[in-house]
Amino acid sequence: MSNYKWVQLSDTYVELRKEDFSSVPRFEVNDINPLLMEKLDQNGVDYWLEGDDFFEPHYVLAAIDEKQLSITAPLYEYDITKSDHVQISNSYTEETTDPAEYERVKSIYLQCCKEVADEQAKVFSALFEEKSLDGGISSVVTISSDSGLQPNYFYEEYIPSEYIKVCEVNIPFSRGKHEVVFIKKMNAKGKVVTIKVHDFYKGLVIGKGGKNIKKVTALINAKYIKVI
Repeated sequence: MSNYKWVQLSDTYVELRKEDFSSVPRFEVNDINPLLMEKLDQNGVDYWLEGDDFFEPHYVLAAIDEKQLSITAPLYEYDITKSDHVQISNSYTEETTDPAEYERVKSIYLQCCKEVADEQAKVFSALFEEKSLDGGISSVVTISSDSGLQPNYFYEEYIPSEYIKVCEVNIPFSRGKHEVVFIKKMNAKGKVVTIKVHDFYKGLVIGKGGKNIKKVTALINAKYIKVI
């Protein structure tokens, strides 16, 4: 394949490189939470963690059924005396992972991300409605900011865009879990909006000097928000 070259790295190891000797890309991401891990497993994508104290840890993704391909291209080795790659063979053939796998894995990953986000949005909406005391205008939902927790938690990164975070309270000794008061996004058209919350949250919703509730009032275009 004319777009690639082989590079001899040792007596037993040869690596496929792009035409300019840069590495053939792998698909990498910084973090994968347990919900996404489960979805990737279901869709045939493997992942492993790389990195150490000197380099930022990241996940490398690959299809479990990686497509292999025999690639014939010139073979080079790096000559330290010339500070350059030197061709040592016109034609070298070896079986390796199909370079097109990068795009295939990326496509599966993005689809899995969308599916998890859609599923979590449904979970969030159900929790919001279940715990609402005012018919679905506002509610308190328990969320987690810790991506290391197990899949039966709702993750903060998946909060649907049609909800506004009003205030939150950390849950002690819970590894990133907190109770958050949300209000649905709306255009109140200058009318009064009444929300009902537990007494514990009323002061937090209003905020010092009413600062918090005034900010939310402006966001939903209300005359004012009455907290009961």
